[in-house]
Amino acid sequence: MAVTQKIMLVAADRGHARFFSIAHNQEELQELNDLVNADARRPANSLASDRQGRSLNRERGSRAALGRDNLQNDSARRFAHRVATLIVGKLLGRSIIRLFIIADPEFLGMLRSELRTHKLTVPLRFIAKNVTRTSNERIRSYLPKRLWPRRIMDVEV
Repeated sequence: MAVTQKIMLVAADRGHARFFSIAHNQEELQELNDLVNADARRPANSLASDRQGRSLNRERGSRAALGRDNLQNDSARRFAHRVATLIVGKLLGRSIIRLFIIADPEFLGMLRSELRTHKLTVPLRFIAKNVTRTSNERIRSYLPKRLWPRRIMDVEV
């Protein structure tokens, strides 16, 4: 039985990730998986129950809030780690020859830093767009028209 070559596509933002595959010589995307980060839609005050710490400057008589940057960014980083782990898991033992990641620009940076820790053996292309809530046809329109490499005299072109 011949192994079908596939291209994997991930469309993601800080709250939602969709995984697609395209089989050889097909144009339609087939959705494989869907991940949701519920914390991305929650307000920051519901992610932490305590108030930020305070600092008092006795010389000037002023106060300042101390604490973490943004709990929603921490949630997005954890979600980026989860998405990167799932990408690596899907690449292992499959006949995937290319990987496309289309993500919101801010989340794309988080996802890139998570994927740097893994040694990916497939060609990888990043596209900075937020397309998680669009149709499959619209997502496909952001990919190159010719996805599959041509072979001329056993050399990929």
